[in-house]
Amino acid sequence: MSKSDDKPLEINPMRRLLGNIWLLARGRGVAAVMALGSIALMARALGPAEFGMVVLIQSYFLLMRGLLNFRAFEAVIRFGVPAHDSGDLRLLRRLIKVCRRVDHRASIAATALALSLAPLLGPLMGMDHDHVVLLAAYSLVLLTTNTSTAGGILRLFDLFDVLGKLMAIDPTIRFVGAVIAWWFDSPLWVFIAILAFSMAAANLYSLWLCRQVYRQRIGRPPEGESIHDATLTEFPGLRHFLWITYWQSNMDTVPKHITTMLTGNLLGPTEAGLLRLARDFSSLLAKPAVIIREVAFPDLTRSWNQGSNAFELVTYRIALLSGGFGMLFVLVGYLFGDVLLGTLIGKEFAVAAPVLTLLLLASTFDLSASSLRAAAYAIGCANKVLRMYVVSIAVYMTLFILLTQWMGLIGAGVAACVAAALPLLFLVALIHSNTSTR
Repeated sequence: MSKSDDKPLEINPMRRLLGNIWLLARGRGVAAVMALGSIALMARALGPAEFGMVVLIQSYFLLMRGLLNFRAFEAVIRFGVPAHDSGDLRLLRRLIKVCRRVDHRASIAATALALSLAPLLGPLMGMDHDHVVLLAAYSLVLLTTNTSTAGGILRLFDLFDVLGKLMAIDPTIRFVGAVIAWWFDSPLWVFIAILAFSMAAANLYSLWLCRQVYRQRIGRPPEGESIHDATLTEFPGLRHFLWITYWQSNMDTVPKHITTMLTGNLLGPTEAGLLRLARDFSSLLAKPAVIIREVAFPDLTRSWNQGSNAFELVTYRIALLSGGFGMLFVLVGYLFGDVLLGTLIGKEFAVAAPVLTLLLLASTFDLSASSLRAAAYAIGCANKVLRMYVVSIAVYMTLFILLTQWMGLIGAGVAACVAAALPLLFLVALIHSNTSTR
């Protein structure tokens, strides 16, 4: 282990955090461009109705994955940072073994759940027998999604450049495949096969690469040491933390996929496709929010544990910078959203511009809250954050159902804005109350 690993705070905390965000953002940026390119090609090739079916199949897949996603990488950071900084490799090996076991079992359970529910939920989304078969086949990719712990290892050792490159693999393969399928005017099932192959290939490569990093940075157990008997109980608070992050993950992702599927049920596959299209474009802000949370969490954890005065400064500065950055996108969406959608995808998709602007605003609120949430986790308030997000999601789902039936897709955007503003206000109050009494 290098000295730079042993003393991660020798570098200016703000500069260090922004540097890691940039490393991860480069990969995420390439991924976002490639993902939007593949979406545009699929939409042009298939048209609104069939594109909407692709969206419903992918939303079902992501819902099943989210329902059994324990975000073990956050546990690797939360409990691995102290072990890493003190050089306790034995404890680190046992922690990673436990987290890998959680990942593996969750991926198997998610696959079984997806396969069993496909014949029941598929017809409710307007799918015929052939579409249900595609839905079930695509669900098999869930077997390869046990990659969370692997990502935690990369974050633990500040390998954000490697992580950024890994994030670009899936969308790059997807984009190349979409270009080929579009060129040959391929049917729906070919695009589904491309989505499945790109994700499975990226996941398997990530697992292989992270195993190599593990062997280089941590190493195999020495003679006489076994990690196979490692259990959750030997890490006080780990089981509780996994449950907190599990439910928090569900609060972050599941409602989005459920509302996409609900849109298909309430308004039809075409409208579901338009909502997903607007949501994917708004991910230009949603993905940086995830990056900031993931990058800030290890550094803010160290900063809080060591009593650094930089804790509040970094937290609030990142929140303000993020909010200002997001508002630029909101302005562009408001002024040019219809032109962009009509030019890039097709005139029939330009009607999604108003909801795109609202989703960009909601994503801006999430972006501003990202460093605040990482700070709340670092000071041990994950359970309070979870309770707040439960309230936020309850508000979101209620408003979504009511406003979508009343206002159409615009109602979905309004619901998202209201629900995203609540956690931002709560986190500001939470951080202030805890730091003022420190």
